[in-house]
Amino acid sequence: MKPALIPHISYQNFVLDQLNTHYSGGILTLVQKDWTIISKLWITDLSFTTTWLHDSYSVKGPEPRDPASMLRSYLLCLLTSPTLSITEWVNQLHRVPLYTILSGFEPGDVPGVGTFYDFFRRLSGFEKANVKPFIKLKRKKKKKKKTEKG
Repeated sequence: MKPALIPHISYQNFVLDQLNTHYSGGILTLVQKDWTIISKLWITDLSFTTTWLHDSYSVKGPEPRDPASMLRSYLLCLLTSPTLSITEWVNQLHRVPLYTILSGFEPGDVPGVGTFYDFFRRLSGFEKANVKPFIKLKRKKKKKKKTEKG
């Protein structure tokens, strides 16, 4: 299926609702470093990503993850710990509900590693896993010159 466009205001409402649900009871707290990241993602509108990548998705198949949320999650990874691999980042998303919420996903509903790699492939414009041409050109072998013995 093609991804549905989620406006930025819907993302902001989702973040407010989830932060009130998970962080208002006092069990989980936010520190000053969290607020700088929250404010950066709060003002960054990535909803155009969905329309930009709309043609790279198939008409058939299951409903895809929101491309804006996938890109936002990767940007969050780069903001918090740029040396993490995608596998380690998915583990962080499972462990830290704040990162999951700021990415635009509900806690407990985190995309897998393969979903991130599929998204990166679509983002880069390479639809096929193998980008080499099917026809390999044959190279001519260089002939060795025979040297005369003196």
